[in-house]
Amino acid sequence: MKKALLIGINYTSTPDVQLNGCIDDVVNMRNTLIDAYDYESANITLLRDDELRSVYQPSRDNIINNLKSLVAQSGSLSEIWVHYSGHGSQIRDTNRDETSGYDSMIIPSDFQVKGFILDDELLNIIKMFKCKTFLIFDSCNSGTVCDLPWSFEYKNQASYLKTKNNNVVIQNPNIYMLSGCKDNQTSADAYNNDSQRYVGAFTNALITSLRMNRHNVPFLTLYRDVCNYLKTNGFSQIPIMSSSTQTPNHTFTRATQLSVANDINKMVMMSANKSIRATMKMVL
Repeated sequence: MKKALLIGINYTSTPDVQLNGCIDDVVNMRNTLIDAYDYESANITLLRDDELRSVYQPSRDNIINNLKSLVAQSGSLSEIWVHYSGHGSQIRDTNRDETSGYDSMIIPSDFQVKGFILDDELLNIIKMFKCKTFLIFDSCNSGTVCDLPWSFEYKNQASYLKTKNNNVVIQNPNIYMLSGCKDNQTSADAYNNDSQRYVGAFTNALITSLRMNRHNVPFLTLYRDVCNYLKTNGFSQIPIMSSSTQTPNHTFTRATQLSVANDINKMVMMSANKSIRATMKMVL
């Protein structure tokens, strides 16, 4: 069984920092997981801040509790997918475990009351996952937001810069993460002129790259394609790939056969237009 936790926050109750494409990001990702990777709707939890029911609000407690619930279930699951689309930022590191001197963090919908979720807290939960796990963070300053021990930065067709971030030992070798940008960069929330909807530039690039590869693609190749897609469409943000192992070798394989025409149609609807408006996914 596969389970997913998808978190999209537009901060509609905080107009000064409001975003536009984050909820659409997780809806699009939900559809992709169901269409191509054999996820069942009942096993996908969406936390979104346009949801009236408090249990599905992307509050700090709900995010943490849902992650911990996945940890408890992970021994009996084949795969977990966690996607966060929302604000991210940095704060000065107080326990001196970051070489950069800063902790990365994500911003829940109730951050003004409950505060942020730091990378240290995310790591302490994520390192307990027992099954294959995919982590997607479309937010600013997200390069090492889960503090996984190994990260990879795409340089060119045949070159990736591999970095050992820390000495954390994670027993599960199958934890993989894609982040929307480097720790010192911002991620764009963009308007797609084709679909006339707001989307996260990184999430859009990820889903489009999966479809361009007909959902059958090695993880490193997918990462390369996402980087190239963003660069081709005029974005300066550089996604980062991280892993619990220094030799990530997962290959995405389509579980459900969609028609080629359906895929092409979705690629057109999701493709980024070079003439887009973009705002940054960071708390100003």
